[in-house]
Amino acid sequence: MKRTVVGLLVFAALTAAIHAQQPKLTRAEEAIVARSMEQPQPSAYPVAMPPDVKLEVLPVLGNVYLLAGAKSNVVVQIGEEGTFVVDTATADRSDEIVKAIGVLTRRPVSYIVNTGFDPDHFGGNEKISDAGLNPTLNQPNLTGPGSRQAGGFGGGGQPGRQEGAIIFAHENTLNRMSAPTGEKSLYPIAMWPTNTFFTDKKTMWFNDEPIELIHAPAAHTDGDVMVFFRHSDVIAAGDVINTFGYAPFDPKLGGTIKGVLSALNDIIDIAVPRFNQQGGTRIVPGHGRILNEADVVEYRDMITIIHDRVKLGIEKGMTLAQIKAQQPTLDYDGLYSTKELTGDMYVEAIYNELAKAKPATATARGN
Repeated sequence: MKRTVVGLLVFAALTAAIHAQQPKLTRAEEAIVARSMEQPQPSAYPVAMPPDVKLEVLPVLGNVYLLAGAKSNVVVQIGEEGTFVVDTATADRSDEIVKAIGVLTRRPVSYIVNTGFDPDHFGGNEKISDAGLNPTLNQPNLTGPGSRQAGGFGGGGQPGRQEGAIIFAHENTLNRMSAPTGEKSLYPIAMWPTNTFFTDKKTMWFNDEPIELIHAPAAHTDGDVMVFFRHSDVIAAGDVINTFGYAPFDPKLGGTIKGVLSALNDIIDIAVPRFNQQGGTRIVPGHGRILNEADVVEYRDMITIIHDRVKLGIEKGMTLAQIKAQQPTLDYDGLYSTKELTGDMYVEAIYNELAKAKPATATARGN
């Protein structure tokens, strides 16, 4: 018995000595280690920025970085060919964004993608595009229509392509930004997308990486785009996810709860976890923290549960007031209800969509 106790004490002393030789972890690192076997996450180590840059720059995976701290997340992919930017936040943060990118790479911004029709996602288009360089103008032997040598489509020796970075978006975003015929746009032309697509997907190859621009129809708006960096294994999801609140959708801009759920399911189909349903593909929402597949599943399930509760109430013939009285979002309001989009407001938006889609009661046979 005494030998056993002595042995245990010796073992404990040796274990303590070994642990004492290990580097001490910060609280953030301890949290990462405790969560799963995927540690350490690249985002645990922010990139140092100059004092006048208040943004936090976090490595995500591969060649992709998150610039956090503006009114929306800005995602940046860097490489030898240039810089690829997803969303530009607001104009007042453009100088910081340009400086932050300059710390990451000396290569110019070549492409910008707007994930939807939200001023806090495209407000910096003009400044950041002007600070960049159109990659098609960076080719000394480029000839043909629209080239410098050909004088451009405008004549007078003017290039047909803009000098700054190319701005991509879904055509529905450009349609809304440019205003209907006969009306004046709220946004200057320099902020508008210069290239659009209308298909389900547009593919590109940049910085030795395949990139997919995926249209999420009728989700937050009717012009939502998610950007999938296939080699880095990162999805920039835009506003179909907001970890600070419920997934918003704007019916006036073509958004639907059905489209939001479809987009979330698409992300889950693409994402692959690394270990124990953790790690693997990273998802950067339009607002909020970096996610993995399990996080998106939880978010999708939350939206689905609220949707189904409202749907069940409608099927039972309940009024909006009766459904609200049941508090379908009560489980989640502590995390996701905000003054801009409360649980009651979210229930009402879902109710309005589902009630409108409810089929009319069939008439009796023979009438």
